[in-house]
Amino acid sequence: MTVDDRITVMHLCEHFGGTEASLHGVSRAFQWWIPTFDSARFKILLCSRKGPDKASEQMTKSGISPMHLGYAKMDPRNLFRLMRIIKHERVDILHAHGFGACLWARLAGHILKKPVIIHGRCNYGTVPLVMRPVERLLGPRTRYAFAVSESTRTFTIEQRHVPESAVNVLYNGILMDDIPRVTPGWVNDFRKQEGVGPQEKIIGIVGRVVSHKGHLDLFGAAEILMQDYPDLHVWILGDGDFMPQLRTWLKLHTMCDRVRLFGFRRDVLSLIQCFDVQVFPSHYEGTPNTLFEALAVGNCIVAAPTDGQGEILEDEVTALMFDTGNIEALATRLNRLLRDTDLASTLRANALARSADFDGRRCVETMQNTYERIMANPCPPKKHGN
Repeated sequence: MTVDDRITVMHLCEHFGGTEASLHGVSRAFQWWIPTFDSARFKILLCSRKGPDKASEQMTKSGISPMHLGYAKMDPRNLFRLMRIIKHERVDILHAHGFGACLWARLAGHILKKPVIIHGRCNYGTVPLVMRPVERLLGPRTRYAFAVSESTRTFTIEQRHVPESAVNVLYNGILMDDIPRVTPGWVNDFRKQEGVGPQEKIIGIVGRVVSHKGHLDLFGAAEILMQDYPDLHVWILGDGDFMPQLRTWLKLHTMCDRVRLFGFRRDVLSLIQCFDVQVFPSHYEGTPNTLFEALAVGNCIVAAPTDGQGEILEDEVTALMFDTGNIEALATRLNRLLRDTDLASTLRANALARSADFDGRRCVETMQNTYERIMANPCPPKKHGN
């Protein structure tokens, strides 16, 4: 296949990180998806509905050149700008992530006769009010869709009205070759550099700092634990617009010296190997990339069963689970792991073994096969009942 014969796919998302976050889930996925696609078969373009942000700057530094529409979610200029890009870049397939991106991609695809894939990335419980008429209108006409979990698939079918036959689950996974294997000596040195002694414990959380990720639940659980663990440390890796609320909470509870806010770190895959326990307390979620990373390094995990987390993890086998939002239950699970080194070792080993089920190359290959199948039959006959 020559370069001119390649399938051109545009990934259109809402934003790469937002005003305050350097990168978030789909943006981090783009950074390893794009170099992994077979460049002899596919030309992959990347576009954000919003304008440039901190995350797009990070992506540009890493060698990815994103485009932007630059308008508000419901601004019709998104459609005209997107159509110009599609024509100029000779886009064959639109692959959309996020409500606004899915709106304009489906409209542009309908007008220009281009196939569109929508990619559900979270079970929000309900569709935003302004998008409900859109989903009722466009959902039944959507032919291709991915969902990052079974829970998100159900949400896509029931709340976004996409035909059941159109929606396939696609876990992101992770490229195992990208995981740095740090030595115990490196871990000890870094912990010492951050003021953590060899017998002291670190509980960590990784991801965008936004309200639904459950950071304050972890803080509340840590406050309970610190009565028995005077040398307990909490590390927060990531940035976002909820950071001022975290700082305010820590000041009110006099915990500033016990919680380290690292912000965005490119060496996050090394730093998480310093954790004694990694926590996933989200109130709503998709299947976070950070979960695949925690499994791949063999971290000890405590998690709420939110969306894909409850599908991938098994209580008492690969993690200890707690009811979403239950701070006391979270503290109890953490206390068990901090005291029971045998249980912690078992969970670590099982997590590492579980990670083999989520090789990210399978995710990319599924997308590639889907693109080729669509191009071979871009307008399949509509099935009865759809």
